[in-house]
Amino acid sequence: MAKQAGRWNAIYYAGYDLSGLSNQFDFSVEFAEADTTGFLEGAENSIPDEPKGSAALTVFLDPDTDKSHDALKTPGSYTDHHLCILLGQNAAPTIGDPALAMVCKQFSYNAKFARKSAVMADVAVNSAGELPDVNGIVLANTTITNTTTFSVVDHSESTEDGGAGYLQILTPASTDTYVIKIQHSSDNITYSDLITFTADGSARISERGESGDVTVNRYMRVLATRTGSAGDDLKLCVVFARQGIHE
Repeated sequence: MAKQAGRWNAIYYAGYDLSGLSNQFDFSVEFAEADTTGFLEGAENSIPDEPKGSAALTVFLDPDTDKSHDALKTPGSYTDHHLCILLGQNAAPTIGDPALAMVCKQFSYNAKFARKSAVMADVAVNSAGELPDVNGIVLANTTITNTTTFSVVDHSESTEDGGAGYLQILTPASTDTYVIKIQHSSDNITYSDLITFTADGSARISERGESGDVTVNRYMRVLATRTGSAGDDLKLCVVFARQGIHE
């Protein structure tokens, strides 16, 4: 992988595209420190405790419908949302590019006003229930108008511990609906369903689906099957992260 320019990243949160409304983010996985220092020991000792994921976004404050203020104006909600950060390889992010993803809750929204600069806001989110997935791969990131079988990603080998898929509906279809699936194959000929998302493309939303503890085959793709004939625009992003690939 070549060194990459930061301007090719894309940021999707809860079904909102914040890419052109943001210029900085931090994404981290860290472990709380458990003190294990005993009596008479000459130095402090510690071990990793529970892990935690967090992200900090800096966004331009845009009050228009479906822009940054709509996406981020209600911190403190008990509702889980999903953050996907796509890492374009010196080009717009596309199928096969790496991605970061997490289930999260938003905890702050702090706007900063200055006389001679654009209004900016700092946003903090923390992982909720699941550790962030830092080994994600983009399986879809485009606008479609009909049933679409997306390009195949070859992972070189199968893995045995399942994985998690993330769906972002960024431009909902106004009339049509879709069944959106992640599929896998051992031979790039016969495909079976791995994850079928609940969201049908009719509303702006994000979702995480799990495959269970199953073998995930070498080849992967997304299938989006349309119901209806209006030909509405549907912009979607799908990310998949295999589990256990670093073990």
